[in-house]
Amino acid sequence: MIAADAYRIGAAAQLTVYADLLGVSLHVAEDHDKLAQLLPKLAASKLVLIDTAGFAPSDPRTREGRSLDALGVQRLAVIAANQQSAAIEQAMTRFGEGAVACLLTKLDEAPQPAAALDSLIRHRLPLAYISGGQRVPEDLHTPNATYLIDRALKGGQLATPYALDAEDWPLFAGVEAERAEYQRTHKGINAG
Repeated sequence: MIAADAYRIGAAAQLTVYADLLGVSLHVAEDHDKLAQLLPKLAASKLVLIDTAGFAPSDPRTREGRSLDALGVQRLAVIAANQQSAAIEQAMTRFGEGAVACLLTKLDEAPQPAAALDSLIRHRLPLAYISGGQRVPEDLHTPNATYLIDRALKGGQLATPYALDAEDWPLFAGVEAERAEYQRTHKGINAG
């Protein structure tokens, strides 16, 4: 494992715990140059995991992750499934471009993971792993299509305060009818 997050306080210390749990060595690379020097030394390794800084998708520093492409690193987009659909789309657009696959996290916190799955499909990004829980490495799994489809479809059956009840539909229909009438009458006013 390589700790390449020079922004978050305690990032390397946290990764030390994970490396110990997994029984692997941890290397620290504070910047791009040190990472470029370290990677050839680890070329014989079967797998090298690099933890980079986790910026918000709108942060310009997210472009730093793309610099790994020049080093021959295959990137995985790590996307939290428990976000709103717009946030998932923003993360997928920023982090998914150029990634070889995705790791979908926080599945245990996502009652309706359909938005994350939809985004993966639309961006044609393969799903490499899913995680749901705090246990390392027990809560990291290869994806199971049947399970994910079942979770996505059952999510729509969850009780939510945003669903319309039967008695709400006439009110909703009335508002829509009023809106249509307003547009029809004002269209003629604006044209004349």
